Amino acid sequence: MNAGGDPRFVAPVHAVNVFVPLVNLTAANGPTEYVPGSHLDFDAKVPSKTPSLKAGSALIFDYRLKHRGLGNSGTEERPLLYITYAKPFWLDVYNFDRKRYKNLPAVAKQASRAERTEKRQRTIFGGLP
Repeated sequence: MNAGGDPRFVAPVHAVNVFVPLVNLTAANGPTEYVPGSHLDFDAKVPSKTPSLKAGSALIFDYRLKHRGLGNSGTEERPLLYITYAKPFWLDVYNFDRKRYKNLPAVAKQASRAERTEKRQRTIFGGLP
């Protein structure tokens, strides 16, 4: 809804999520649950959906869609590639506020190309000149 309160106005999509499961998603390993239409009406009173997805398939949806990952009751991990595409002006400060996360450690100095080549040659040739 816009600032004027007109319920017919819906802002255009500013970001989309892309989920790509790296294993088959089933009810046992905790698929993603979402509420259809909640990107247009956050309080939509409709049944949620929980699709089972095959590894490598993609689920693409509006970032505003109400969604959550369900619990994994299986014994295997549930790796998932999660990509968000957003318009350049948009920044999610609610879900990804710097205050929510600890500072990351300093990045290690990267070896030069010559240093990496020398190291590789030592490994391959056992230190021979």
